[in-house]
Amino acid sequence: MVLLAFALVYGALTTQLPIRSLPDTPGPPFFPWINTAILLALSLGLLAQGIWAKTPDDGSPEATPDGATEATERWRAVWALGAFLAYLLVLPGLGFLLATIPFFAALMVLFGEKRWLWVAIGSIGISVALYVLFRHGFDVFLPRGVLPDLLATIIP
Repeated sequence: MVLLAFALVYGALTTQLPIRSLPDTPGPPFFPWINTAILLALSLGLLAQGIWAKTPDDGSPEATPDGATEATERWRAVWALGAFLAYLLVLPGLGFLLATIPFFAALMVLFGEKRWLWVAIGSIGISVALYVLFRHGFDVFLPRGVLPDLLATIIP
């Protein structure tokens, strides 16, 4: 319910953003509206899951498909938050690609992916796809960091 209320307040605040009249540009409220729609959809899904979820009758803690208990899931969330904070700290210096690839790899391993080839392909593929989408699809400049200088020293 809290997430649903937050999404509604966020959406209300989004309506107060100025509208740009430049042709062929999404304008300032575009991404906040996308965030609002996604947050509303996920909040409604979480609310529905909470209403119709089945709990074990014997009082034992419910395990996830990978066998983790509720306490393990809490620690995973804490570690994921720590990884996210570390990602935010290194993002300006390393740049989007060099910071995002290990961040996604850490999250994949943290949440149970054991196949290292899939971790490598997934983290590199998702990072590059997001970079291309935002940089060339939406014309959003992402932090470059040290990658251009590093490539300049490797490739003459």
